[in-house]
Amino acid sequence: MSGPISFVLTLQKLYPFWHTAEQIAAKQEERLRALLRYAVTHSPFYQRRFARIDIERCAITDLPTLTKAEMMENYDDLVTDRRLKKADLGAFVDDPKNLGRYYLGRYGVSHTSGSQGQPALIVQDREALALVFAVQFARGTKLKRRFLPHLGRILNPARMAVLTIKPGFYPSAAAFAYLPGYLRPVFKLMPISVSDSIAENNRKLEAFRPHYLTGYASALEAFGREQKAGRLHLKELGCLTQITNVAEPLSVDKGNWLEEVFGAPVGDEYAMGECLVLSSGCTAGRGAHINADLAILEVVDENYRPVPPGTEGSKVLVTNLYNRVQPIIRYEVDDRVTMGTAPCGCDSVLPYIASISGRSKDLLWIETGGEKRELPYYVFLTGLHHVRDLAEHQIVQTGPRNFLIRAVPQKGRTLDPSRIRQLVQDSAHAEGLAGTFDFDVEILTELPRGPSGKIMRVKNEYAAMVNS
Repeated sequence: MSGPISFVLTLQKLYPFWHTAEQIAAKQEERLRALLRYAVTHSPFYQRRFARIDIERCAITDLPTLTKAEMMENYDDLVTDRRLKKADLGAFVDDPKNLGRYYLGRYGVSHTSGSQGQPALIVQDREALALVFAVQFARGTKLKRRFLPHLGRILNPARMAVLTIKPGFYPSAAAFAYLPGYLRPVFKLMPISVSDSIAENNRKLEAFRPHYLTGYASALEAFGREQKAGRLHLKELGCLTQITNVAEPLSVDKGNWLEEVFGAPVGDEYAMGECLVLSSGCTAGRGAHINADLAILEVVDENYRPVPPGTEGSKVLVTNLYNRVQPIIRYEVDDRVTMGTAPCGCDSVLPYIASISGRSKDLLWIETGGEKRELPYYVFLTGLHHVRDLAEHQIVQTGPRNFLIRAVPQKGRTLDPSRIRQLVQDSAHAEGLAGTFDFDVEILTELPRGPSGKIMRVKNEYAAMVNS
């Protein structure tokens, strides 16, 4: 059987309408126990961590939580393939020529954005990477029929435009770099860098005629403004069937506005590099469905106590049930999530996320040629990805084209301001933004926290002064 047909049949097994909530819960329990057994058998870190816990009968709340700092500090013992070493993987992602190559012929490698502070290395095998695409096709797109709904893609390939920054090892780009070969006949991909000329990007999009438009909320809104102003004509071309937001919070108002402007449903996906299939955005509303057979999401308060549906949590705990090589179990993420108080209106039986706040970030912008232009936060992040001794960071705008990078090293480590400067300058050059802004680097022992006690990762002090 050919690759594309085999993939279509695999998709059929993932459709949520074949399950009841009880069946999904049973599958989640089965996969959790299998993950715990595998972790204890193959990971020295988890052998020690779960030594006094009955992994066959314990509740998930009996298991300790895992921070990013703990994961990275114990990386070589946490992974289950003893050949994997943090230093070697770090060197691998430092070479851009390795993007899309399988480490040891088996593993895809990426690093998290660092938007939660310290970047983290993530390694997944081929099966886990293929699952990302299978879930997107099966649960992240609007279906026209229930039986083999994507069979027609063999003759009419799906076209997806991805609005991000230049290709790199950050999760959203790395996942597409590892697109399975058997998917290429049925799935055409066009990456669009938000730093390129907006006029040229408009021309590329119209020539490509995407069925699916995926990207950061800020990028989707920027192209929405182009469509509204009549400089982009995707709605008139009638090609778009779905828009998906990733990586940034999308307000209800903005989601509704995008649907009106483009004439296509908008899904708001909540995921992270540590668990790319955590949820699938619902095209019937603004929320998302947790893929509860593949991941566990616990919404908790500051003291790790579960919060009831309808109440915003202070953080989430994520358990990835499909990545065996790097077990991620009750992993702490400082995102503010609210679960729905009722099932989703689309009749899915998967748990429903009503809203995702994430961490608060100001917009950054620069003035060039007398005009104001948004400066993506990821221009800074792409450089900071390679600073593996970094514990925390904050980007502050101090003037119309002036910024400050505040950085805190990991315990017992040091940071070189000149290296941070060079890495960010290299990122700006790659994005075509060299010379458009200036910045200083400040090394601190601790970052200032806002009134909520959280670190505001991006802060525009200049905008506050101008608007005061």
